[in-house]
Amino acid sequence: MHKSDSWNSHYTRDKSVLIYPDETLVRMMTPLLKKRHPAELIALDMGCGTGRHLKFMHEAGIGTVAGLDFSMNALHVCSELYPESLLVQGDNTALPFPAGSIDFAVAWGSLHYCTKEDMGRIIAEIHRVIKPGGSLFGTLRSARDTMLRSGRHVGNNVWITDLHDIKNSVVSFYDEGELSPALASFSRLSYGLMERSIPGNLTKIISHWYFQAEK
Repeated sequence: MHKSDSWNSHYTRDKSVLIYPDETLVRMMTPLLKKRHPAELIALDMGCGTGRHLKFMHEAGIGTVAGLDFSMNALHVCSELYPESLLVQGDNTALPFPAGSIDFAVAWGSLHYCTKEDMGRIIAEIHRVIKPGGSLFGTLRSARDTMLRSGRHVGNNVWITDLHDIKNSVVSFYDEGELSPALASFSRLSYGLMERSIPGNLTKIISHWYFQAEK
């Protein structure tokens, strides 16, 4: 299955249409929004999916909100729910935005769907488009995760997952010691760990590093 087929199929499932923003992201972004004039800001949600964080950004009063995703099905949902958003189909390794044009970017639950080699190119692109003093708010799948780490291991804690809804997708898992090197181009990094189990199966752990990286 081609990457686009896998994700387009994923976004035809009812449970993939998420409405509410992640509470951790809201808590992280709120201090920034209180210090700035939101109407003057330009924000980018990378891997926006069906737009739950686009919704949050609009409700926070951010002036320009852009969403980028690989899946046209996801963007179609966004266009219906949040037509005021600037929506772009694209690849995170070649962002269609000028250098220094974005006040902050969000990559929540999306960055780990690539090899660690591609991650370097993606981080370089994000760093390029963010303004000096701007931030990236993101997550990376922790090596403690036991939910997605199934299927075929191809080395360096990178897996080809066999989970039905995103079958054959590449997923990379990160130890704590890999975070700072992966985000070394940014001047400041703060991070934490969030985990939850699956009801009825405590062996299945969803584990993410979450972070703010400032340029």
